[in-house]
Amino acid sequence: MRLAHQVAFITGAASGIGRATAIRFAQEGARIVVVDRQEDSRLESESPPTAAAIQAAGGEAVFVRTDVTQRAQVDAAVEAALRQYGRLDILVNNAGIFKRNAITDVSDDEWEQVLNLNLRGYFYACRRVIPEMLKQGGGKIVNMSSIHGLLGTAGGLTYCVSKGAVENLTRQLAVEYGRQGIYVNAIAPGTIKTAMSKPFRETPAILADYERNTLLPRLGEPEDVANCALFLASHESDFVLGHTLVCDGGWTIW
Repeated sequence: MRLAHQVAFITGAASGIGRATAIRFAQEGARIVVVDRQEDSRLESESPPTAAAIQAAGGEAVFVRTDVTQRAQVDAAVEAALRQYGRLDILVNNAGIFKRNAITDVSDDEWEQVLNLNLRGYFYACRRVIPEMLKQGGGKIVNMSSIHGLLGTAGGLTYCVSKGAVENLTRQLAVEYGRQGIYVNAIAPGTIKTAMSKPFRETPAILADYERNTLLPRLGEPEDVANCALFLASHESDFVLGHTLVCDGGWTIW
């Protein structure tokens, strides 16, 4: 059990990559704090809710309804986690949103919405959790980035900007806290079959682009990314710091 007795705080854990990561961590012995604005997934296949699924399999989990763009709600969620489990060993910043528009079509509302969720939420969670990890002598932080934080993509301005910032947030926190035992790393997924990517995968031209750019003969599954997160959250990655682990089926090596 690679995460036995540890407590993992995972945002955006109701569905997709966050849900798969929560379930995978629980399988390895972690107690899970499922953080999301909604308890239920938008996909019928992701039922029952994450915390209930973990509990049904014999694991420990609690759901905390949270809008990570609201500082007070993030702080309250961390306090709830500490009351429930007494510590926080792992933070996975995963909650996010993708909007597809060129800069000339990006509204002020879109800019605020995407940057608030994809970046401000990460900042709030890291700022609140790091002091707890310092008290404990260390911890692991995994920030969910994207290959589009490393590469551009047509029409993905706000998403690319936010994920590029996540890359530098990850490196900066690694520089500041690595020597104090807090390991901060990121994951850059390619196209993963989640609710967020579903509308784009259902658009033939976009799907063809995804399949053409992915070297392997399939798109990614949430479990593919969850396994990467498990590595970065476990002691197996104790000499990995400030790194972005790419999980893209070969997209970025073309």
